Amino acid sequence: MEDFLWRSSAAATTSFHGDQSVHVVLGSESCDLDSVVSSLAMAYFLSRTSSGLSGSSRVLPVLNIPRSQFHLRADILLLLRESGITTESLVFRDQVDLDRLHGERRLVLTLVDHSVLQSTDSHLQGAVVEVIDHHQPQRTASFFCPVTVETVASCATLVTERILSSAPEILDRQLALLLYGVMVVDSVHQDGGGSDRQMLQRLQKQFPDLPHGDALHTSLHTAKFDLSGLSTENILLKDMKLVAGDGMRVAVSSVFMSLESFLHRKNLQQELQDVCLSHRLDAVVAMTISFNDQSEKPVRQLALYSQSAQYRRQISHALLNSRSPSCCLSPVSSPYKDILAYHLSDALASRRKLLPVLTHFLSDRWQRDVHCGADGGEESEDHLDQSVMISEESSADDGQDVDSASGHQRWLQLGAEDHGMAEEQTGGRMMPPAPMNSLVDSCPLDGVFNQEALLEKFRWMGGVEEEDG
Repeated sequence: MEDFLWRSSAAATTSFHGDQSVHVVLGSESCDLDSVVSSLAMAYFLSRTSSGLSGSSRVLPVLNIPRSQFHLRADILLLLRESGITTESLVFRDQVDLDRLHGERRLVLTLVDHSVLQSTDSHLQGAVVEVIDHHQPQRTASFFCPVTVETVASCATLVTERILSSAPEILDRQLALLLYGVMVVDSVHQDGGGSDRQMLQRLQKQFPDLPHGDALHTSLHTAKFDLSGLSTENILLKDMKLVAGDGMRVAVSSVFMSLESFLHRKNLQQELQDVCLSHRLDAVVAMTISFNDQSEKPVRQLALYSQSAQYRRQISHALLNSRSPSCCLSPVSSPYKDILAYHLSDALASRRKLLPVLTHFLSDRWQRDVHCGADGGEESEDHLDQSVMISEESSADDGQDVDSASGHQRWLQLGAEDHGMAEEQTGGRMMPPAPMNSLVDSCPLDGVFNQEALLEKFRWMGGVEEEDG
């Protein structure tokens, strides 16, 4: 497997010159242990089977964070080191120009550990040919983009099932240790079900010299939650997700310490301000997770920072008043004027429960602003003119011509771009939606038809037919 990773890394450094298509296996932007291992294992599987060898596609696992942040994933570094894989052989998101490959009709995507591309990557949607995920389904399967979604403890369980059922000969101890390490950690955390236990047992039976599960879990768990020596910025970046819309960017981070310890970090408010400036954020939501002696359940609390009192008030209102789902928040005291603090009465209310609330808040905020002014009344002419000016500056940077659109249309388009849903305009008319029976995920007339992705889908179909035969 390591030879495959080195070849992939070498190819990435040459920027994939020529006309060869590139089949990228992309994990989620959280880039946690499950996402990383699933990306590596699935890419290796595709490179060794007809699914990846058909045509001239080069298979490449891509870790969905900048390389500069990878040193914060201590648990991943530990498992890779134990498996004999060096970080120099890995490829990160900032090392591959997916936009260029997509523009050249050479990009093919398989998503693991998530089923929908983040908003900033939504324009790559037409390149997706397969999805493997273990979260709640967010994508409908199609004949040309199979979706494997099962509620198991880890995506690595599903990848292991695929390997054992389709290409068991490629499974060596190195690959088994990677998959085993993920399942050991996630099965304990999430009370793994039958599939998780079955895959663990099969790996243990085939490779009896694998480390004892309890010992491996303890070492990986300890490495993951060790925050010693890290700055506030690094603690937030260690497990951060971004929600963006209506020109607002909100970071949501899981922080494995108590709220009290977090709030008493030296110069916390100034450090949060610096984080927002460095990463172009308008607000930071830190979900602290800790344990006490009275209960085995985690204690979850929130710290909400924004230099803008209006943003703090709006986000706080959205979180406190959400009913579907309910965040079960109650305010607690904070020593800082720009940081609001809350206690979550629901110990199982993970960050995954907060993200839809914030996403809906930003979407609703944009729609409300479209129809009303900032004060809730009709939009003023001055406000409209200002929006047009901002839109024109943004469009000039993007090289897009919006002179034919009215001021209000430009403002709508700017808001849509913030959501990653900008629609191209031709002669002032929006392009039609894709037909339901289209062979691609977008309309062939909209200029983003991906021939390589379509061919890859047909190759995948051919491989399935051969296996069935």
